[in-house]
Amino acid sequence: MSRNPIFIENERLLIHRLEKQDLNSLNALRSDPLVYRCEPAFLAERQGSPGTALESLRRMNLDADRQCISGVYEKADPSVMVGLAELYDYKPSGKVISIGYRLRSEYWGRGLATCCVQALLEFIQKETEVELVTAHVLPENKASARCLIKNGFEYLLTKAEDWGRGTFSIADVYTFDC
Repeated sequence: MSRNPIFIENERLLIHRLEKQDLNSLNALRSDPLVYRCEPAFLAERQGSPGTALESLRRMNLDADRQCISGVYEKADPSVMVGLAELYDYKPSGKVISIGYRLRSEYWGRGLATCCVQALLEFIQKETEVELVTAHVLPENKASARCLIKNGFEYLLTKAEDWGRGTFSIADVYTFDC
């Protein structure tokens, strides 16, 4: 089964493949320094021009590429992409996947990240045979860590990881057992 475009809906959010009309919202996210201070430097949406990045994200397929990045939209105004939700390092044989999420800073503090993680977990549990979900967070990103814990993730360990910043970054790894 091909799982991109994925479509996830819960009480507050829609998560689905980006559309061409999302270019301005994607560009707003890409150019927000607050968003990317706690994110890897090599994220797909930041590679190339905004238009090239948008098309790259639209083509991602969870099964073929082991990752997909989709737009996050509030149901109250589904015409505006407020962030991105990511499934990556999908290993069906190992029954493992990682999640990531990024919201435009003007949407922070409204519970949307928590709702996004909840929606991703529901999708993973219904549509895959994954048994373990991981999320990697820089220790200074306390809001993201709280979001994961609210959704049932547990802190596993702290380790050095290559986040594309020239030196290794220290990241906290959280896990969720499906």
